[in-house]
Amino acid sequence: MRSELKQLRSWITAKARDLPPGGLTDDLPLLAGRHLTSLHIPELILLLEGLRRQPIDVEGLTAGDFKDVTTIAAKFLGPGDTSTEGRSL
Repeated sequence: MRSELKQLRSWITAKARDLPPGGLTDDLPLLAGRHLTSLHIPELILLLEGLRRQPIDVEGLTAGDFKDVTTIAAKFLGPGDTSTEGRSL
């Protein structure tokens, strides 16, 4: 598992509210499930910019870009970042 994905999962786990008993999974709906709110998005964007070492064009973002860990990793961290290893924390 790449360290960027591990850091993303750790950040979400630290910020998320009311995670299910099984913990965070890569397909858990983060915004729709109200585990994260829109107030978390700016901080999440800053984290992602640091992880990928380049800015994110916020003009082209949609709420769907932050659906779950799998979507976030595919959109912002590049292909191959969503391994099936360690799918829950």
